[in-house]
Amino acid sequence: MSRKFIAAILAASMAITSFTAAPARAASDEDIAKLLFGAAALAIIGKAISDNNRNDVNRYRDRELVVTPRPRDRKVLPRRCVKRANTALGNNTRVLGAKCLNRHYKRADRLPISCRLPMWTQNGRKPAYLVRCLRDRGYSIARP
Repeated sequence: MSRKFIAAILAASMAITSFTAAPARAASDEDIAKLLFGAAALAIIGKAISDNNRNDVNRYRDRELVVTPRPRDRKVLPRRCVKRANTALGNNTRVLGAKCLNRHYKRADRLPISCRLPMWTQNGRKPAYLVRCLRDRGYSIARP
């Protein structure tokens, strides 16, 4: 062993033995009650910490098992709704038909209203969403 380590142990033992010992006395009822209360408090605190650690592990495990949709997956629009149409912004613009989106996309009611505009068809004006506008707001078109 190291000389410094042995010297430190020897110095610590000399310091401890130099304290005078208190005379022995019988424990009173009050001392026993304090001891039991302290032991119970330590047991309760230890149990609470143990339960908290176990719950953290279970929460992490549960979070891994639950498959939640990624935010990006929720913003993938169906390709079947893409059309080329005449709109107020110009001829032959790529749009998504509102009626098609209502049928094939669950979150069609949450699409940005600022991207909605009318398109002209043979049956009159129909609502549609500009593809370019939706892309700017984080939406994408599903791959074939």
